[in-house]
Amino acid sequence: MRPVAGAKARERAFICTASHGLATPLMAVTANCDVLEAEESDQAGLASWVANIRPAADEMATRIADMLMHMGGD
Repeated sequence: MRPVAGAKARERAFICTASHGLATPLMAVTANCDVLEAEESDQAGLASWVANIRPAADEMATRIADMLMHMGGD
């Protein structure tokens, strides 16, 4: 049973590390989306870019949160 427990612990550590590692760049992407959305009225061409970026960033945030929740992380 030790090999299984060890593998599970390594998997948990990897998922926690990966999700935390993804959270920082994701926050940068979503913060930039917020800025672009706030300035949309000035630059109409930005709307299509934000429309592509925002759903992907939101999905990524959901997946990271799900990984952390399933692993019992923060």
